[in-house]
Amino acid sequence: MRFTVPSTRTKPRRNLQEGQAIVLIALLILVLFGMLGLAVDSGRGYVDRRDQQTAVDAAALAAGDEYDNFGEPVASTTIPPALSVYQRDLRLYGAATLVSSGSTPTGPGNTLTKNTWSYSFSGGYTLDIEATNTLFNGYQFIFTSKHSLPLAFIQVFGGSPTVGIGATATSIVGNQRQTPALLTLSNGACATQMKGNAATLTILGDAYSNGTACVDPNLHIAGNCYGATNSTCNQAVYFCYSSIPGTIPYDPQSNGGVCNPGDIVGAPVVPAPTLPDPGYTANSQQYYLAAGVTYNRGGYTEMTPGQYNNWSVSGGGCYFLDAGVYTWNGGYSSQGGLTSNELKAPNEQYYLAPGTTQTAASAAGNDFWGSCAGTFNISLVQNIASGNGIKHQGGGKWGVELSSVRYDQFVDPTFTGGTGNPCSTLAGCRRESAPSACQEIQTVDGNNDGINVNVTQNAPGAQYYNVYVNRNGCDSVQDHFGYMATYLAPGWADGGSPPAVAAAGPWTGTLANARGGLTFFNCAQAGVTLCGFDYNSMAATARCNAYDRLQLCRPPQDEVAPQCFVSCPAPAGVPQDNNAMALEYGPTNKGGDVANENYCQQTPTSGGDPAAPCGTAKITPGAVQFWFPGGSCLDQRGNGSTHVFSGEQYNWIVIYEKPTTVATSCSQNSQKLNGSSLTQYIGTIYSPTASWDILGANTAPLAGQVICWSALITGSTNAGIYFNPNYSPAPPAARLIN
Repeated sequence: MRFTVPSTRTKPRRNLQEGQAIVLIALLILVLFGMLGLAVDSGRGYVDRRDQQTAVDAAALAAGDEYDNFGEPVASTTIPPALSVYQRDLRLYGAATLVSSGSTPTGPGNTLTKNTWSYSFSGGYTLDIEATNTLFNGYQFIFTSKHSLPLAFIQVFGGSPTVGIGATATSIVGNQRQTPALLTLSNGACATQMKGNAATLTILGDAYSNGTACVDPNLHIAGNCYGATNSTCNQAVYFCYSSIPGTIPYDPQSNGGVCNPGDIVGAPVVPAPTLPDPGYTANSQQYYLAAGVTYNRGGYTEMTPGQYNNWSVSGGGCYFLDAGVYTWNGGYSSQGGLTSNELKAPNEQYYLAPGTTQTAASAAGNDFWGSCAGTFNISLVQNIASGNGIKHQGGGKWGVELSSVRYDQFVDPTFTGGTGNPCSTLAGCRRESAPSACQEIQTVDGNNDGINVNVTQNAPGAQYYNVYVNRNGCDSVQDHFGYMATYLAPGWADGGSPPAVAAAGPWTGTLANARGGLTFFNCAQAGVTLCGFDYNSMAATARCNAYDRLQLCRPPQDEVAPQCFVSCPAPAGVPQDNNAMALEYGPTNKGGDVANENYCQQTPTSGGDPAAPCGTAKITPGAVQFWFPGGSCLDQRGNGSTHVFSGEQYNWIVIYEKPTTVATSCSQNSQKLNGSSLTQYIGTIYSPTASWDILGANTAPLAGQVICWSALITGSTNAGIYFNPNYSPAPPAARLIN
């Protein structure tokens, strides 16, 4: 019998980990998606930040460039173009919304102003702008961009739906903080050297030597001293200096061992990297190639720009320089007399007593032109034609002041300056000096009195005189003086309107026949300077644009104290200074000097920056440049005086010595720069292959910058280099600093 066993199917054993892979894969997919989302959103954030950084960098630079070209007002000339750059780079095509704007004080002692603007844009972008004029340290712009970037993946996992992305950029323009007052390009030993028993050199600004600086405690420097290895900059005495141009440097030891808040003291920087030759040019010289001419104008000699051979002044006398470039073939030697392009009034007023009869000569002996200065007096003319007499409420005193006026051209036809050449016309640009001292005279109503103004010696350079009258006499209130008319200077003719040309003289006489229809009173009496007005018609004087003379306009700003730099107060004999640069238009701005180094053409008739009134100007009327061919040298002796100013059109280079590769007397034997209290070269001296021997003077003989091969300071008196950014070449263009 067969034994049969039933057949059965064996069940497989179940794995306890079966199905976990799916869970792990699902979890891994979530992680992978999270990492992918993080990568995508991080990448988008990185791109967004880079886009914003590019936009604010470009906008900050654009703001600097716009300010460099057009200046104030920043709100309308600088911010809109920079804002447009920002929007274009980020492809923000909608209009910007101004959220807020304002200004707050900032800086040392809250003396500076920070302007701010905040904008919003579609897409979650915002832009904050800060603009601060830091004066000597330049104009600074800070652009800060922010964006709420929507996240594509992270919010799926419970994260924030947006993330804040931002970027910032800071630009600066006009920064002259690292512009040296003295730069010696030689890399040799003692490229800058102090030598002498007690020769003292005071420098406002940095002293920089590409070679070794051999200095001692007789170097007083309100800045840093830079030099090559083995320089003795540590021997110098370091003074405190301010970021505000014109602040007098002072020894911290005289101030309790510390500087005033906001001021800093310099230090030695040794060794220092070399600074390259800036390679300045003087392109206008080629338009002044005709021979220069001298003319006897009675009390002074007038000189025209052009070529002069072996020029030397060894005697007395005064030489007035017309505007332009002077090429000194064979050199320039000043061993006597006074040479200048400064325009001053006759009977120069005393700066502490404007509007009175006190003159600079009578008060302190510090009138500018000395024995060559212009003079005038006034006299009463009785019984003139009926109806022309002056009426003063029965009888009273009148005060009369004069200012010197002339017109100067700048003839370089290639010059545009971004706004054209306002001085290229035949008449040129008008200059008007500070007012004279006042002279007083009394009239009686019933006598038909008139007043004559009699010029007894023409002021050097004056082609015209403006007459101002005060109905209260010489009461010391300049705002009481009102403009009456313009008259030709004796010896000059103009055919009825500028420019004036010299006639054959005489150079003295009574001012008569007002010019250009600018007679604001009814005076039909020939040969009489002033008549046909009364007390009531002189009541409403007004502050006017510097280049407009309208009825009863007030005179230009008075002169100020003599320059105090090396020693204070200024020693006797240092002339009064011109008023500082200022906005030169009314009605709220008084204006500064409108004739000489502080006058720029044209200040806009609206807007403007009080901290930088000449920020957009390209021409300084009356400016000169001394141009030296290679090997032609300057010899400024102590018994001769040269006081000249350069200007915007020459990049403020007052002395340009053409570089040469051939050894010359100017490079092997230092040129002499010495002078009396009147000697001052206002602007930059650029002589990259020539050397200088700087001797003492009572004022700063150099007001600007000195770039030379080497410098030797000798003698036993004081000398100064007064770096003023207003009188120095244009600083570097806008650059990013953050």
